[in-house]
Amino acid sequence: MTRLFKVIFLAAFSVFLASEASRDSSAHPADSLFLRVIVPESDTSVTGSPRHRVSASTLPTAKAFINGREVKVYASGAFCGAVNVPAGSSILRLVVRAINGDSLAKEFLVQRSEPPKTSPRDTVVIDSVMMEPSQDLWLGKDDILEVKFKGSPGRDATFDIEGVESGIPMTELPPSQSGLSGIYVGRYKVKEDDEAKEVKIRYRLKKNFFSSEKMFSKAKVSIIPKELPRVAEVIGRKPYLNAGLGADRLGGAKLGTLQSGIRLVVSGKVGDQYRVQLGDEMEAWLPADFAQLLPIETPHPHSLVGTLTVSGNDKEDVVTVSLNQRLPYLSQQSVNPQALVVDIFGATSNTNWITQQLSGRGIKGVTWDQVAADQYRVTITLKHQQHWGYDISYDNGSAMRIAVRRPPVISSPDSALFGLKIALDAGHGGDNNGAIGSTGVKEKDITFSVIQHLDSLLKSKGATVVLTRASDVAVPMSSRTENIISSGAHILVSVHANSIGNNSDPELTKGTSAYYRYIGFQPLANIMYGKMLELGLDQFGLVGSFNFTLNSPTQLPNVLVETAFMSNPEDEMLLLDGNFRIRIAAQIVKGLQEFVTLYADRK
Repeated sequence: MTRLFKVIFLAAFSVFLASEASRDSSAHPADSLFLRVIVPESDTSVTGSPRHRVSASTLPTAKAFINGREVKVYASGAFCGAVNVPAGSSILRLVVRAINGDSLAKEFLVQRSEPPKTSPRDTVVIDSVMMEPSQDLWLGKDDILEVKFKGSPGRDATFDIEGVESGIPMTELPPSQSGLSGIYVGRYKVKEDDEAKEVKIRYRLKKNFFSSEKMFSKAKVSIIPKELPRVAEVIGRKPYLNAGLGADRLGGAKLGTLQSGIRLVVSGKVGDQYRVQLGDEMEAWLPADFAQLLPIETPHPHSLVGTLTVSGNDKEDVVTVSLNQRLPYLSQQSVNPQALVVDIFGATSNTNWITQQLSGRGIKGVTWDQVAADQYRVTITLKHQQHWGYDISYDNGSAMRIAVRRPPVISSPDSALFGLKIALDAGHGGDNNGAIGSTGVKEKDITFSVIQHLDSLLKSKGATVVLTRASDVAVPMSSRTENIISSGAHILVSVHANSIGNNSDPELTKGTSAYYRYIGFQPLANIMYGKMLELGLDQFGLVGSFNFTLNSPTQLPNVLVETAFMSNPEDEMLLLDGNFRIRIAAQIVKGLQEFVTLYADRK
């Protein structure tokens, strides 16, 4: 694409964005009254929140009313707000009125689920809501089975584990602790000789001396101390370990990635995740799709650690750890001094020497420590003042290869970015619109426009650019990650536009933010956040430990830039402005130049 053609393309794209924001799904004249509603997204909304967001647009000259209350119509035609939602069903009514008196209205049904209530006292019942366990379980020796249900208060409650024990007492929690009366809890500690396969817990609530109300759990419990712990082998594409069972829209908090062929010890299961025993005091959770259970008699993974060797090539330094089996590991960056710490589980030291070749010129030193009986730690101290990425693998056989990237070299006095390879990610794409502003503009179009400007600016600085998407197509996150890593890019910038959820007031939340996951990549996020604030945007925050897919690669410094809020009408107007998107791109380039100038090597 020639530079002239690209300028023409970008100008046309800005016109496209403006037209997308100004037209309704059904065409209407520019001065014709219209009402476009973005949130609620359908005629009926179901929520558990006492508030619901409204996001819509009309003629900039019109008046807008939400449930009879007039709200501000912005210069873009956007209007928004948040309404209180009573329990049960209610009507949300939006009205817009033109100067000439014409009006349009739309009504929506909002259904808010009723909060749990105390069960009746006069009739003995057990409710299926709030029942635990709610997921299938595997339990081994000394594991604790915790059960709970909601029922009529003031009764005697017990539970049974078929084939193990019956009449296990339960306790009713005080209302001050549970919020309701009639919440019963119980526990059972698994014994070595217990055995039960896929049984449902039976709950009992006593009616009188002769009878009880009964109900079975939906979840199934397997108590198998003779089969646990056992060994599983890691399989699948991009396997990873979770820190716990919690999850949100970004999934569970991840401890790190693994590699196929690694063997680890499974000590239990909850739902679709295996509990993995990494060490005496360290456990993690492995999604079942990434595990192949081996025969029960398979020996537990363990290896002596032999020599450590440091070498290097033109781009990276390599630390080789001698093992006789592929073992699980976790890694982390540290700063001041810059170092990489790798914990190998199931490993015991037999390291009697560490060899450092002169070719490993970016590494100051390597040490080891046996921090626990089966936990061997390698600490790699770096010479440079910034983490530029690393990769851990078992490339051939069982030897661990820790490849540490060196800083790129600034090769031109005219441009710090000359010769560097920069990966650019335009968030969303194709059938994934991302956030949608009140005017109807889509996040995928805003991010693509900014990335196109970035592409031109970076190439003018002599950089090579890698795009995760070059058009309006949906690209899976796994494919984006693989393409970025395989390209050998030095830095990754992912561009998005933020949005609140449907339970908040969009006028109250605005501003820019930058996100990173690893402490060693925080300097890039710090710089980028500062550059975005220079645009006059409000502060939303610098966010670390962020569990976003493109913040997960350890192979290169990366940052997610949430430019501004699509859901806020004032921020949305800025994002609709083609000149402002150019300024965003220019600030990101300045941030990249500052980061590279501070931390890259020079000839």
